[in-house]
Amino acid sequence: MATQLPGKAKTEVGEHRQFCPVCGGIPVSGVVQLGTTSGLRYLHCNLCESEWHMVRVKCSNCEANGNYWSLDSEESTIKAEGCGDCGTYIKLLYQEKDRRVEAVADDLASLVLDIKMEEEGFSRSSINPFLFPEYTTAD
Repeated sequence: MATQLPGKAKTEVGEHRQFCPVCGGIPVSGVVQLGTTSGLRYLHCNLCESEWHMVRVKCSNCEANGNYWSLDSEESTIKAEGCGDCGTYIKLLYQEKDRRVEAVADDLASLVLDIKMEEEGFSRSSINPFLFPEYTTAD
């Protein structure tokens, strides 16, 4: 449905840059891409699956310079970008390490990284819709 919207959405400048330019959602993670956009970070919307460019090594929440944390070595496919200024983090997935990375699924597959970041004192700035608890109504 997002691809059928008329016109082109543009990324906001300043304090609204972290929101999806299509639907206003927040990113589930960032993807460092291959191909013609090689090395560029695109945030991936948790609601409409759109992606938008945001410069690397800047916090996607407050735009301060970020510090990278990872569970493994520099060769890790999934890393977390933690910000010392606002105390939040977002996961970054690297297509150069694995072309098949998928923003939502690989975010779920790396919950151990979430635990490590929380132990380091960071809180998550993004939301994965599949982590919401299921609510049922009583009959």
